[in-house]
Amino acid sequence: MSIRRKLYSLAGGALAAEVVAYLLWRPTMLRWGATAEEASEPLPGDDRTPHPRVQSTRAVTIDAPPEQVWPWLMQMGIGRAGFYTHDWVERLMFRARYVEGKHSATRIHPEIPPLRAGDTVPMGAGAFATVSEAEPYPHLVAQETYVLRPLAGNKTRLIARYRGAGFVSPAAHAIRPDAGRLPRLLRFAVLHIPGVDLALRGFDLSVSDPLHHYMETGMLTAIKARAEGKYSHASNTDPAAAVIIRSGYTLLAFGGRRLWAATAGASFRHHGALCIPGPPGRPNRCRARRPRGRLDRVRYRA
Repeated sequence: MSIRRKLYSLAGGALAAEVVAYLLWRPTMLRWGATAEEASEPLPGDDRTPHPRVQSTRAVTIDAPPEQVWPWLMQMGIGRAGFYTHDWVERLMFRARYVEGKHSATRIHPEIPPLRAGDTVPMGAGAFATVSEAEPYPHLVAQETYVLRPLAGNKTRLIARYRGAGFVSPAAHAIRPDAGRLPRLLRFAVLHIPGVDLALRGFDLSVSDPLHHYMETGMLTAIKARAEGKYSHASNTDPAAAVIIRSGYTLLAFGGRRLWAATAGASFRHHGALCIPGPPGRPNRCRARRPRGRLDRVRYRA
């Protein structure tokens, strides 16, 4: 078997193992931190999507009363206090900025008007979520539902539920006409090109779903840390999500390089070494055979 086929087999086996691991982990992912009763009970806002394609319920217990948690929800939004999650992802996806610059707020900002029913929450990339309900301390319903339940000992149970027809398609429908060129192009593709919505279902299952989990667990743990006065910039999210996200990007990068090698052209010889063309701006990948028969990897700018 050639080296290229071995690499393809290795990449395919690793990808298959990750897919199986993800499918086994997904039911736990969709109810991270929540009890079986919390995951199945009806919550405010459920009636907006009677037959959801995706539903997740995640929860966290906060060592602070609801009065200390509620203000953090009231100032959420891009251009406002942020969503207290992994800001680097939001900056990468739509150049997000917040009231404190490049990171979500670390304190309550009285100058930010609290959310009220009928307001719109900036989600980034020209998309906005309308606030359906904003009942102080019990719940907030916008793109997602946030429920605060007081517990004994001045504690709060914060429950977050997403219920909708996927992720990308609802976000595309929420993009305004005055958004940037790329968001408008996404909206046009979803609304007018046949088959795009069907393709996005597979994208949501494999990419958007774990990414949403990664972001939402980051938000819940960060709100908990802020309300308890224990916030630090160190990440405090589900480690399994971070592993799957990072390994997925690694496999995509590895597969992209293999695909380039297969489609960019045939291998060639350079100074006696067998080379595969590298991507633009990257060195060619070459192997030179020593007299003993051992292969050493070398790089040329040829």
